[in-house]
Amino acid sequence: MTPKNGSPELTLSQQAYSVIEDMIISGSIPAGSYITEPELVEKTGLGRTPIREALQRLAREHMVTIRPRRGIYVPSLEYETELRILEVRRELDVVAVRLAARRASVDQRSKMRALAAQLEQIGSDFPTYAETIRETHQLLAAATKNTYLVESLLPLQNLSRRYWISNIVDVEKEIAASSGCHLRMLKGAADMDVDAAEKAAYDLNDYLVDYATRAAQMA
Repeated sequence: MTPKNGSPELTLSQQAYSVIEDMIISGSIPAGSYITEPELVEKTGLGRTPIREALQRLAREHMVTIRPRRGIYVPSLEYETELRILEVRRELDVVAVRLAARRASVDQRSKMRALAAQLEQIGSDFPTYAETIRETHQLLAAATKNTYLVESLLPLQNLSRRYWISNIVDVEKEIAASSGCHLRMLKGAADMDVDAAEKAAYDLNDYLVDYATRAAQMA
């Protein structure tokens, strides 16, 4: 298997992290299941050392739990956990778009506009939408020029996206609601409109809390 997002710029450990993270978020490795290092080596085509390094990072980010002699456990994300994540993510998202609006480079602003245009055309294409949202958050985080913020925020967004993907029922409805917020975040940051970007970030997190509550009521 060729690692997703693999490129000369990424180390083998980073490639392993990206592939395993994607497998967990997409549900290819189901919540509540175990997987072993040898199985991940086979699935990713990468060696045990980068796999092990990636797993250590994923464990720090609460995506997996390493259980000696049993394997790698992928915990389920519960409603209460998602709410705790969103409590922190809410404020970090706002800080991120504020800084991105002020600090983004010309090239980053161009990429924001391109992603915004892509969001307007996706419709209900779920796989493409999920990947575009990942790129949106990575771009906005990078534009903050603040490594500490990036390292704090992206893992929370990944956990939250995993919850969103694993609980979605009405794809078209949820994409429409989520896409509008992300679109306004991108446009606000690209246009250096701090107020608009912040408002969109707050609206996104309000939507995510509502989504989590609805998912819990249906469970």
